[in-house]
Amino acid sequence: MSNQDKHSAERSPCGQSARQAAAESATPEGLGARLMTAIRRGGRRLTRVTLVSTCLMLMMEVGGVATANGAMRVSAEVAGQLRTLQSRLEEGDYDEVGERAEREARQQRGEVRALYLSLAASARARQGDQAQAARLYAEARRLPGVDASQARKWLRREAMLRLRAGEQEAGTARLAEYLHGGSASADDLWLAVSLEANRGQWSRAEDWLERASRASAPEGDRLKLAVSVYQQTGRHAAAVALVEQGLGESRDAQDWQRAVALYQRLNQQRRAASTWEAAWAAGIVSGREAYQQRIDLQLAAGAPARAAELIEAGLSTSATPEGQPLLVDTPVLRRQLAEAWTSARDIEHSLTAWATVSEQSGRVEDARQLAELAYDWGRWDIASGALASAGERGDDSARHWLLSGVVARQLDQLDPAREAFKKAQARGAEGADDWLKSLAQR
Repeated sequence: MSNQDKHSAERSPCGQSARQAAAESATPEGLGARLMTAIRRGGRRLTRVTLVSTCLMLMMEVGGVATANGAMRVSAEVAGQLRTLQSRLEEGDYDEVGERAEREARQQRGEVRALYLSLAASARARQGDQAQAARLYAEARRLPGVDASQARKWLRREAMLRLRAGEQEAGTARLAEYLHGGSASADDLWLAVSLEANRGQWSRAEDWLERASRASAPEGDRLKLAVSVYQQTGRHAAAVALVEQGLGESRDAQDWQRAVALYQRLNQQRRAASTWEAAWAAGIVSGREAYQQRIDLQLAAGAPARAAELIEAGLSTSATPEGQPLLVDTPVLRRQLAEAWTSARDIEHSLTAWATVSEQSGRVEDARQLAELAYDWGRWDIASGALASAGERGDDSARHWLLSGVVARQLDQLDPAREAFKKAQARGAEGADDWLKSLAQR
């Protein structure tokens, strides 16, 4: 192989020479790693298996050899030469066959020239020079006298070889030309979806997706590809329908996470929460992050009491078989628990949770929050203690002293109430005058 041929092989999207390709074409696993960088040069990354499938389809083009179409009439001499060159090609004499076929092609016209060019193209492809092979097929298919069906086959081979050569735009355009020219296999249509998606051309990918789906219903990695396309084009409902179709037997946590994300995007928070709960119950997702996501989803779904119950259960020593809490007890988590109970209007749990937050943080704002809640719910003893803590932490506001006066009055602590109202009055608290007048009458 010449240096140019070697460089051409190195530029191949599958990243291997033609001889290596022949040896490895029967093992899909050997192709995956070599394809990952080339097909996605457009910048968008799709699933690994989708890319491997693309590579396999391209590799099949290299393994095939275009020979004389049965409909073409050639002389016995030419037919004999073609059979000889074909035989030598199968024996691995790529250089000689390629040069001889190109030389013969220059001396012929029409369909005979096309046959020699196609044989030369096969030789160049096996050498690893995919770009030159594609050019030879392109020349062959355009020659006068070439049968239309044969030209169409060569167009497809040209498309695949250009893709292997890294000519993504040209290869994709040739494939589109082939697909628009008549009926095509489901594999080719799905390849077009994958190529356009990898180039970030989501609208075009969606156009091909509609046709591909009619030819072969998406499943497995094609289903994931279809979901990605619909997500990118904003057809979230269609994406959700496909995701739900694949969830039935899926044990892949990413499939369930994708479904949750789609529900959230559609503002279907309850469905998102219930889907994640089902994944947790089935053992498909587990661990601290997944558990925290259960909590967050319940909050988003408007089920704060359920979220609070999950937090408390996660903080319990019986949360795991090993007798350890599943969640880390942090001020942030405690605050989330308190806010959840408050949203649920659960008075007892809310006040207890905020008392814990206030004690742990030592912040005046948390003591004030506990005091406000206890005041609103008429829990005067708790409100009194919280207001005292807030005062010790520096709260000297008009609101603080007004609430302190009202709470003391409710507890029949008249002198402390009178003193608090005077301080509230001095700080401009509205209503402090009326409270003082009411106390003066006693």
